Amino acid sequence: MGLHLKLQQQDDNGVITYFVCEHKHEGWPGIQHGGITSALLDEISGYVPNFMGLVTMTAELTVSYLDPIRVGERLEIIARPVRVRRRLIDVEAQIVSEKGIVKARSLAKMVILTNARREFAVLQ
Repeated sequence: MGLHLKLQQQDDNGVITYFVCEHKHEGWPGIQHGGITSALLDEISGYVPNFMGLVTMTAELTVSYLDPIRVGERLEIIARPVRVRRRLIDVEAQIVSEKGIVKARSLAKMVILTNARREFAVLQ
């Protein structure tokens, strides 16, 4: 099914996209499933290092669910790097409603893959 996100890079190495919750994304009637919320945050977080020219994998994703996302809500999803180290990038992301309500936020630890690890991942 896919999320079909159109991600755009921002000037500060950040990334932005928009998403509308549909009935196919429901967990409880009228409410977006938490797994979809987590997937949205993980996806946008992964594009931060990607736009920086790096290949990464999510090592850890911590999600805070703050307010239910309802079917039909148009959401803005943004992410930005908050710490860059030699082998790890920390990325903060959040989902915000059109009314400015923060629906969820996350912190992702993205491991930068070495050439050897990339080759190993492809061979698997």
